[in-house]
Amino acid sequence: MWILEFIFFFITLVLAWSLFGYLLLIWFLGLFRKQKPLKMITDFPMMSLIIPCYNEQDNILEKLKDTRNLEYPKDQLEIIFADGGSEDNTLSLLKRSIKEDENIIVINCPKKGKINQLNHVLPGLKGEIIVNSDTDSRLDKFALKWLATEFAVADDIYVVGAYCYPADTINVEKYYWSAQNRFRLIETDARSSSIVIAQCYAFRKKLLKAFPDDVIADDIYIAFLANSFKKRTIYSRYAKAIETRVPKNYSEFIPHKFRKSNAFLRESLRFLYKLPEMGNFCKVMLLTRIAQQLLLPCTLLFWFLLAGTLMTLFRFNLVFFSIIFLIALLILTSRIFSTVILPEENYKPSIKTIIEGYAVTNLILIATSVSYLFYRQESSYSRISNNVKKAEK
Repeated sequence: MWILEFIFFFITLVLAWSLFGYLLLIWFLGLFRKQKPLKMITDFPMMSLIIPCYNEQDNILEKLKDTRNLEYPKDQLEIIFADGGSEDNTLSLLKRSIKEDENIIVINCPKKGKINQLNHVLPGLKGEIIVNSDTDSRLDKFALKWLATEFAVADDIYVVGAYCYPADTINVEKYYWSAQNRFRLIETDARSSSIVIAQCYAFRKKLLKAFPDDVIADDIYIAFLANSFKKRTIYSRYAKAIETRVPKNYSEFIPHKFRKSNAFLRESLRFLYKLPEMGNFCKVMLLTRIAQQLLLPCTLLFWFLLAGTLMTLFRFNLVFFSIIFLIALLILTSRIFSTVILPEENYKPSIKTIIEGYAVTNLILIATSVSYLFYRQESSYSRISNNVKKAEK
């Protein structure tokens, strides 16, 4: 009996750490790192903005307009559209619309796939800071200046992600973004974020010469790469980007989040071999994030099984205490989440949306864990249908 009770108690602690403990720790660490308001710099470094594209005729002119609206010294900025062999009118639209006196270049890449396109243009870039922005993102006009300002804060900041949020979308997607953005900001305040968002992120050119060919999520890889070198990844409150290609229903939401979850797990596991070289914060972050993706779903199911077994053996007190303990941690972390102020208007989900979001998230985690050995993806896949026009209303 005592062995069963010990296992149940141990699993309860594992759940408590994975679900709540890590968040409580990094929030506590962040209390000792006072975040001073940033003042925009005036001496801007040379910057290269890459926009990978493939069959984006519906988005490309809006993205071109978006880049033209960016505030940054023209003599310190080069803009590269890296095309992966588009089979529609993407290239013709770009070449017809770009003026000769603009600092905008279109490069035809020999292979499609975002990683192939990035690797093709990286060696020839002039910028000290490299910015990647997807075609479905719309940047705040001062986004590039704020990215440069974030890098100027400290020499050990090697990656900066713009604060991203979705255009008009379903409630569960809004809830997901709101929760994830709070989590990234808490990690940043503690020391370093575990991820940036592909819609817009920047890194120091000296961080890498090329992405490994098998990378499937550049935004996850680049963050862990910097963290593995004991450098920092910052999720900015100042540089902002809107994701316009967002799910309109659950049939788009679930596959999209499943791919993201699978990609996060694969890119996280890639860095396990570098664990001995990492700083303590990154070690805890990496192991916890892997546990959340790979072990948490199965552990949660096993916990319910053990709880049911103990209740049939009339050990109600132990199960009741564990439930109260987890609920108390849930309430505490929820209160902490609510204190994190988001740069954009805070989304306040209904109880129904919170329950739906929590349930769907855990189902996706279970699917990610179970399918890990069987499911493979590449950096090029079918995207969510275009929502740009709706988002601009």
